[in-house]
Amino acid sequence: MKIRWAFIGILGLLGLGLWACTQPAGEGPGLAPMSAKPQEARRYLVVFRAETLPAGARAWAEGQGARVLKALEPIGTMVVQASPQAAQRLARDPRVLSVGVEHRYALPKREMVLATEETYGAPTPADSLYRWQWDIRRIKAPEVWARIPLEAQAQATVAILDTGVMDNHPDLQGQIVDFVATNYCQEVGGPSATPSYPKYSLWIDFDRPIDPENLCTPAPSVMYEAHGTHVAGTVAARFGGGRVVGVAPGLRLAAYKVFDRIHYTVGNEEVDDVGAFDGPIFEAILDAAQKGYAVINMSLGGTLDTRNREDVAALVAWDRVMKYANQMGTVIVASAGNAGENANGVLVHIPSDLPTVISVSATGTATPLWQYPYPTPETLNAEPGQDVLAFYSNYGAAVDLAAPGGDCGLDENGVTWCARPSNERPAGWRYHLILSTVIVNETTPAYAWYAGTSMASPHVAAVAGLVKALHPTWTPGEVRAHLKATAENLGQRQLFGHGLVDADRAAR
Repeated sequence: MKIRWAFIGILGLLGLGLWACTQPAGEGPGLAPMSAKPQEARRYLVVFRAETLPAGARAWAEGQGARVLKALEPIGTMVVQASPQAAQRLARDPRVLSVGVEHRYALPKREMVLATEETYGAPTPADSLYRWQWDIRRIKAPEVWARIPLEAQAQATVAILDTGVMDNHPDLQGQIVDFVATNYCQEVGGPSATPSYPKYSLWIDFDRPIDPENLCTPAPSVMYEAHGTHVAGTVAARFGGGRVVGVAPGLRLAAYKVFDRIHYTVGNEEVDDVGAFDGPIFEAILDAAQKGYAVINMSLGGTLDTRNREDVAALVAWDRVMKYANQMGTVIVASAGNAGENANGVLVHIPSDLPTVISVSATGTATPLWQYPYPTPETLNAEPGQDVLAFYSNYGAAVDLAAPGGDCGLDENGVTWCARPSNERPAGWRYHLILSTVIVNETTPAYAWYAGTSMASPHVAAVAGLVKALHPTWTPGEVRAHLKATAENLGQRQLFGHGLVDADRAAR
């Protein structure tokens, strides 16, 4: 099965460059090498009828010729590496509900254009890029800062399930209380040698026969993936640490690395990218829920087909793991996806379309931020009533809330500037994107503009964290209902859900 990937990237590095030009989400290969022979091993989800693993499940699976990679006891699921023949033997056992391939989710490619900026109007002198953070002001986060002390915010932790977080970034130092890696190719990075550091020097090479005893091999270079660091900065970049500010600077963060670096060849194209698999994501969700973290942010996802037998195992396992997290008291927030599609129908965007998840669509603003003269001490503010659905954002009945995800602004015909090549856009089109923290390498923190529902989701996760900090006994269902009831009504329920998340109204 092919999955429609859920991410889109528009990125800029201040002082180092602007990553420009949106690219539509692409499709990737299956879990085996593209040239896989029928007998070659693949990874499968084995979902039992019972919602816990039966006694002796690991030994039984190994007796059928499978290698157990992850045993996820609370949801009755295992990830195994096996030949198709062994997978068929597993599926015939009456205790097994379904066996299906483990799915993979990927990030898109990006392009770079150099740029340099100066800024004004910061909450503290150090936060010199705050001027560009229209998104933070649009959801009324500054009103919360004036009322709720950082110490009160610190009563809640938001788990970031992503590519890892640069914990030595000046805006994130001291904000992270837990470092966990559940991905297959585990390694440490950064000055503190943390397992969730966004460093990738190992990869899974799908161009080689899969070796069950040596799944990960050294890559020819080191990759640093900035996505998780950007998401973390939106949630809780601290006051006066670096140059930006998060929605809730007092919240604590837990950094989970669920992505692996992958390599494969399609035709004449060699791909070196990162991808997240079902098993590591499930394991991270279970761990965060068992540790009692208030909120999980998942700026990731993919499309599954409810008619496809290959997707049944994944659909069941995803539903179980989300219900488990909710039962443990953890709120799940996820991006709605970047395919620009109506999500109503037989295709299900996972995890955002599940009923136990807060699904977040992305907004841009029609306020012409690019018309502001530069330089100026004025702050670039998105005006209420000027919100638009970002051109890439999924929509539909499953969307619960909307939040700023970034767009390119609108031209004179009301069409997004993103529809044109970057050299035909106004010089300030990137001001409509979401500015946050990124990593270049272990000694070079930076700041970047991104766009995507990946950027919208952490705004809501941060507000959910504030709500849990103030109301620690509230259930996930109560938090979801409260966020919906306090949202700013934008109309068009299918596009924006119950409205734009409102930090000020919610955090009371």
